[in-house]
Amino acid sequence: MRRTPSLSEAENSLSIEISVGEGFKSIVWKAQYDMDFNTECLFCFSDRITGYRVEDEQGHAGKVAVCPRCEKVNAVYT
Repeated sequence: MRRTPSLSEAENSLSIEISVGEGFKSIVWKAQYDMDFNTECLFCFSDRITGYRVEDEQGHAGKVAVCPRCEKVNAVYT
C-alpha cells in the first residue's frame, strides 16, 4: 500500500534548509526584501536585522532574518 504524504510533510519538503549562524548567500539564494526588525544581531550586536524571502536552486523557499553588517542568518521565520 502506498502512503500519500500529508500536507505538512509536503510543505516541509518545499522549505529551504538554512541554519542560524550560516552566512547569507544572496547570490545562491534568490532573495527579496521582506521587512526590518528592531533587534540586535546575535553575532555582532548590530542594532538592525533585515528579513528576506529566499529560494534556492531547487525551488525550496523560506524567510530569514539577516544582519546587514556581518551577513549572518539570525533567524528563520514564517
